[in-house]
Amino acid sequence: MNSYKLAKYNIKSSIKSIMIFYSIFIAVIILISITAGKSSHVSGIEFSSMIYLFVLGLNSFKENFYFSEANNISRIDYFKSLVITILPIAVGMAIIDVILNRIYNIFLGGPTIYDMVYGNFPHGYNYESIPVWIQNNSIGTLVGTDTFLFALYILAFAIGLLITMIFYKCNKTIKRLIFLIPITIQVIGANVINCFPQAGEKLGAFIDNILGISTRNSYICVITFICLFIITMCFVYIIVRRVVVKKA
Repeated sequence: MNSYKLAKYNIKSSIKSIMIFYSIFIAVIILISITAGKSSHVSGIEFSSMIYLFVLGLNSFKENFYFSEANNISRIDYFKSLVITILPIAVGMAIIDVILNRIYNIFLGGPTIYDMVYGNFPHGYNYESIPVWIQNNSIGTLVGTDTFLFALYILAFAIGLLITMIFYKCNKTIKRLIFLIPITIQVIGANVINCFPQAGEKLGAFIDNILGISTRNSYICVITFICLFIITMCFVYIIVRRVVVKKA
C-alpha cells in the first residue's frame, strides 16, 4: 500500500464525519433563519470548519500510524499520505463553505472571515442600525475567499496533527509543561508590551504585514499560512521519522 492508497483510505474514513458535520451545520443555519429572521446575522462561521479540521488533525495520527506500521508502510509514505489527505479535504470544504455561505446569505446576514478582514464588509458595521449589507460575489472575491479558507484549513489540520504527535511522543512531565507554555507566553508577552509599548506596536505592525490586513491583500495571508503549514509539517516529518510504536 503506497501513500496514495493510504491517503484514499484516510479520505474515505473522514467522509462520514464530514457529512455529519455539515448536516449539523446546515440544521443550525436553518434553525437560526427560521427563528431569528433576516435581521439576524452569523459572522465568521468558517471558524467551525477550522475547528473541525483542527480536531481531525488531532485524531489523524495514532490509529493511522499503527495501521501503517502493521502493514509495513514506510514512514515517508505515511507522511506523504498525511499531506495528500488534507489537501483535497481542505479544497472541498473551502468550496462547500463558500457555496453554503452564499446560500444562507439569502436568508440572513453572514459575512465570511474574508469579507470582514479583506472584503467589502465595513468595519464597525451594526446590523441593528444598518441592516443592509450586499455581499460581493465577484470572481476575485470568490477565488480570494476559497484560497484564504484553504490555507487556513490546512494550517489548522497541521497544527492539530503536530500537537497530537508531540503529546504521543512525550512523557507525562513534558505534557504538563506543554500545557503551561501558552499561559507563560501570554503572561510574558503582556508584561513586555506593558513595559515596552513600542515593542507591542512593532509586533502589531509585523502581524499586520504578514497577514496583509491593512492593505486588504488576502494572498499575503495565504502565503504566510502556507509557509506555516510547510514549517509545521517539517516538524511532523521529524517526529514521524523518530517516533516508535508504544506497547499497550
